[in-house]
Amino acid sequence: MLGLARFAMKSPLHTGMLAALFAAIPMLYALSAALVALTTLRYGATYGTRVLAAALAGAMVSWLMSGIPLPLLALPFVAVLAMVLRATQKWSYTLIVGSLIALVLANGLQNLFTDQIDGIMNIVQQALTGGDSSLPLWQLLESSKAIAGFLLMTSMLLESYLMLLLGRYWQSGLYNPGGFRIEWQNMRFNKQEIVVLIVLVGIAWMTQRAAVMLFGIPFIFAGLALVHGVIAKTKLGGQWLVAVYIGLILFNHIIVPVLVCAAIIDAMIDIRSKLPSNAQANNE
Repeated sequence: MLGLARFAMKSPLHTGMLAALFAAIPMLYALSAALVALTTLRYGATYGTRVLAAALAGAMVSWLMSGIPLPLLALPFVAVLAMVLRATQKWSYTLIVGSLIALVLANGLQNLFTDQIDGIMNIVQQALTGGDSSLPLWQLLESSKAIAGFLLMTSMLLESYLMLLLGRYWQSGLYNPGGFRIEWQNMRFNKQEIVVLIVLVGIAWMTQRAAVMLFGIPFIFAGLALVHGVIAKTKLGGQWLVAVYIGLILFNHIIVPVLVCAAIIDAMIDIRSKLPSNAQANNE
């Protein structure tokens, strides 16, 4: 993957062509978004916007072929996140800003494109249930129409953060080897930021509970960063990371609350700073 980024960054022509090509292929638009993030992080908004324009041209082709406009929304979103990260050099700010923007977009989708969302949901219902309204799946999809915009934006927000992570990883691999690992292992919210997030979750819970999902994702990322940092500092080994991610997939209803709680506790007491490294522990 790093070889792809290296080839793309040889010249603006390489970057633009690859971004457009990947965006034109529905299943590969994530790579296009990561290239947009990489160029924005490395060279700033001006260069990043040029690559974004090329990627959007490819996304238009994808929309015409597949009828799915998601890349047209995801690509600019990732570009904005990359600009925020470049300006602040703080993942915590970027995660909060991303969730706030996603909230605005989710409300817009839900309120302005109700008919389109209902139409898509009807197609999905018909395809999965054969139009049998007595099936539990049909009823579940029917009840989801009221929050479909939030479900869509939650999925896109998660994908966008992952695309930004890939872009940052590429940037580190090409221009600052090892920097991404250190940055990710030390990522955490401070006390003020975690209070802001908790307040936002509380407001969402009282006003639009579907929005809680948007503000839950930053907690999960911070929790995973804590896991990476603790394992790296104590030198427990990569098998523990594998176990955590397998558990996240298979037992997310257990692991996710644990990660959220861990992120909150870490913001208050900075767990990593209180842990001795494995070498220090052995010397003692």
